[in-house]
Amino acid sequence: SGTTGQAKGVMVSHSSLVNYSQAMIKKASITSKDETALLSSYAFDLGYTTVYTALISGITLHILSEDMYRDPEQLVEYTTSCTYLKMTPSLFSILIHSGKMEKILEEGKLRMIILGGEPVNQNDLKQFRSLDHKRIIRILNHYGPTESTIGCVTGDIDLDRIEDFSNVIGRPLDNMKTYILDYNQHLTPIGVPGELYVSGEGLAIGYVNKPELTAEKFSLNPFDPGKRMYRTGDLVKRLSDGRIEFIGRIDNQVKVRGYRVELGEIENILLTHPDIKEAVVIDRENEKGETYLAAYITGKSKLYIADISSYVKEYLPHYMVPTFFVEMEM
Repeated sequence: SGTTGQAKGVMVSHSSLVNYSQAMIKKASITSKDETALLSSYAFDLGYTTVYTALISGITLHILSEDMYRDPEQLVEYTTSCTYLKMTPSLFSILIHSGKMEKILEEGKLRMIILGGEPVNQNDLKQFRSLDHKRIIRILNHYGPTESTIGCVTGDIDLDRIEDFSNVIGRPLDNMKTYILDYNQHLTPIGVPGELYVSGEGLAIGYVNKPELTAEKFSLNPFDPGKRMYRTGDLVKRLSDGRIEFIGRIDNQVKVRGYRVELGEIENILLTHPDIKEAVVIDRENEKGETYLAAYITGKSKLYIADISSYVKEYLPHYMVPTFFVEMEM
């Protein structure tokens, strides 16, 4: 998990993993006739939906290299036999805009795409709708922090009502419960935003060797005596039909290509550079609706952007390195 921008271990029980896998098999109607592929790192929990549903169901699971699943040409050629795929909305967008999605629709066996790890872009859905005019493929929106064992909320995206889509993530999976609370820990009414808390069989035990953080994020569930719940930090609201709509983060955390990123952590690294006086990092969207990071900096002396970028790359993973560095006048 990267809730605070620093990766940390999450203790998940076998029973929680089994509960999640069985719930997803049911929700996605997965049978022994299906075939799928891993389209992310095996060290990234987003891919575990694919791995464990495949292992339990006994279906064919293809393991692709990063070079292969990031190249639309290779990905399409390899996955034409797959019946369902789990991917980030970013990869979904790449496929759509590459012009290769048509081949999957025409020649492949794909019946379902599960999107998870970051918000879904409405324009990408509209583009996909124009391609999938026969409604061959079912699309599921999937949400959940690592602390809820990969995922806890899922829902179908209605391609015929995309104009009404506003990142509705769906309803809780089997044996999971969700609560939307205000600052006083009271349940919010229908349509009123609040922080999402999750509880149920998929809840993690806690963080590895971090008892203080575990106590901070996991608490007793006042609505279900004897049970615990997890504070997600996500701002949501419940719709009149029971589905949950994702609004954003209540803190300074954003998602970039499926990774949770704490902007403050990037700023702190920038401020350790001897020539930087001030630094602010924000998330922005390009014309395709994809999130990227931009760093605005002032210097104690002349700044060289190439050197700043190289410096940051020494301390942060690639997805936390800003796309743009802008030097501001003092």
